[in-house]
Amino acid sequence: MDRSDGEGNGSAPLLLPISDASAAYQLIVERVDALVRGRVGIADLAVPACPGWNIRQVVAHLTGVAQDIVALNLEEKGTGPWADAQVARLGGHDIDDLLDMWRQSLDVVRANLAFASDAGVCQLVFDTLTHEHDIRGALGERSSRAGDLAFKAALGFVTTMGDQFIRRAQLPALWLSTPTIGCVQLGDPHTARGHVALKVSDFEALRTFGGRRSVGQLLELPWDGDPTTLMPIFTDVLPAFTNGGLRPPADDLIE
Repeated sequence: MDRSDGEGNGSAPLLLPISDASAAYQLIVERVDALVRGRVGIADLAVPACPGWNIRQVVAHLTGVAQDIVALNLEEKGTGPWADAQVARLGGHDIDDLLDMWRQSLDVVRANLAFASDAGVCQLVFDTLTHEHDIRGALGERSSRAGDLAFKAALGFVTTMGDQFIRRAQLPALWLSTPTIGCVQLGDPHTARGHVALKVSDFEALRTFGGRRSVGQLLELPWDGDPTTLMPIFTDVLPAFTNGGLRPPADDLIE
């Protein structure tokens, strides 16, 4: 990867402001609704990216997140038990009913997000965009992978948090390049033990940092430098900032 301006020429990670991130969230809601509403025979399709869940349960989780934002039930946000409770509460509803409930909550969700942090709203976009593509994977639909406001918010979140944890853990600095965010520097190259670089699509960056790639798949990405030195970001760092919710799957996910 070209770093002709010298180490540190990558830009700092950037969180989108709440207004832009909220707009990105609304964009994903509209896309998921258009993707699954009124479709017959898809509710019980397994979602390979979410072992143990079907499409109905993923939509139940997304609806449950919105309801919990309305209810301010956020103490355990991002944890497995929090998501499982949403699915247990809502998983018996039809998909169209879930979509209706999701939409009915949006005005209050947007109002509550106005008082959240930039990081919190961008994390919501990251989770929702990740699950949009989980559903698309289950349906075999490979669209909406080009960078847009949703990718900008989601990747802004993972790079911001990744930068903090790489610095804290003194892992190798990472230059991550995607079309939407450009070249972003994670970690401090002056104090880190070496550095690596990775240039991938926005979609692949989302799946890589969204816990959707096995360690074998991670190692096969087009790294510049030794990727093994950076694997702790995927096995330890990402689970840390998602309350244990993201880890590389044991098996390859082919999308």
